[in-house]
Amino acid sequence: MKIDLHTHCREAAASPRPNLDIAKKIVQAVKEKGLDGIALTDHYSDSFGRGVKELVDNELNSEITVISGQEIDVMFSGSRGRGLYHMVELFLPDNLTFRFIAHPGHPYVKNLDSLVNGDIHGIELKNPSHLRDMNQDVIRKVAEKHNLILLTNSDAHQLDDIGAFYNEIEIEDLCERVISGK
Repeated sequence: MKIDLHTHCREAAASPRPNLDIAKKIVQAVKEKGLDGIALTDHYSDSFGRGVKELVDNELNSEITVISGQEIDVMFSGSRGRGLYHMVELFLPDNLTFRFIAHPGHPYVKNLDSLVNGDIHGIELKNPSHLRDMNQDVIRKVAEKHNLILLTNSDAHQLDDIGAFYNEIEIEDLCERVISGK
């Protein structure tokens, strides 16, 4: 399945609540990029994503797969100080939550190892909005050390940007990572 797992469609639609017209525009944008699905991961809330998912599933015959989620700020502290990073939570079937570090290096995280715990299942390797912030060699090493899935996502804030980067992965693989803790 080709799926973009990090998008901000509420911002792209400039609407706090989805409606059928917005859902159709999102579906069209996803299909135009040749994707099978999308995760709607707006900042601090999954309500827009849940609303779009409901509309796509009930009114648009599940034309694409929609995962609701959110991007949140996570505070951390360690031997090198305190700070904040961005984490995306994807709300999957069976009440499972897949979590990944979004655009590592932003906002200027120096030690990625300090962020990884048992609740983290993946990390973004590529994100067009933050390519300069992201050291891919460091990200690959952290992913290998902690057995994290490497992800490439658009971080789209405009509908035209959906699918700029995407993943080829099955929802079941994400679920399995959560279940197995790896």
